[in-house]
Amino acid sequence: MTPLINRHSQSIINDFICPLQGDKWIIVTTIFYPTKAIYKFLNLTTQWNLIVIGDQKTPKDWLTHLSINSSRFIYLSIEQQNTLPFRILHYLPYGSYARKNLGYLIAIKCGAKIIFESDDDNLLETNDIYFLPKIVQQKHVPWIGFHRQRSPFINIYGSFGHPNIWPRGFPIDEIRNVTEDGWHSVRKNLEYNTYAYIQQYLADLDPDVDAI
Repeated sequence: MTPLINRHSQSIINDFICPLQGDKWIIVTTIFYPTKAIYKFLNLTTQWNLIVIGDQKTPKDWLTHLSINSSRFIYLSIEQQNTLPFRILHYLPYGSYARKNLGYLIAIKCGAKIIFESDDDNLLETNDIYFLPKIVQQKHVPWIGFHRQRSPFINIYGSFGHPNIWPRGFPIDEIRNVTEDGWHSVRKNLEYNTYAYIQQYLADLDPDVDAI
């Protein structure tokens, strides 16, 4: 790959001087050669920096297969990750989604105000990443999710398709409680401002959802 990308990775390893600065970052893990989604992230219409976190199954020559030169890109192999000065390294298993935490920490260190987390097989349908401001007016969010008495959790997925599905990571022991309260836990937003610090896209076709 180009010396530019290799240099970016090496500078993080040696002294943790951020090779890139920016307020918008994309974090992806991969065990495959560069995918269409990776190229899409590198060619968005607005400026996003991309961090790709490798794993044990990631091809050793991953960088040589990336047919694009980008100055907004950091790739970290397992060997490079293991030299980072983060105590969390001792708790991150190999072959795990949890290794994205390294990407979050690097992005924050390098000025991130917005972090977009995705996968190498999630292909955006647009040429940009759209998001609401952290504080948004009622007219832009007319409906909100809410939890009822039996459970502090909300399963919003039931409002977008089959009623008996939920997002991956939803606590399985809360499913009955949420079901008894009704899957469609939405109501009209009566607040002037809504605080949208965490926002989630919905995936079509084969998303990461669970069901019984």
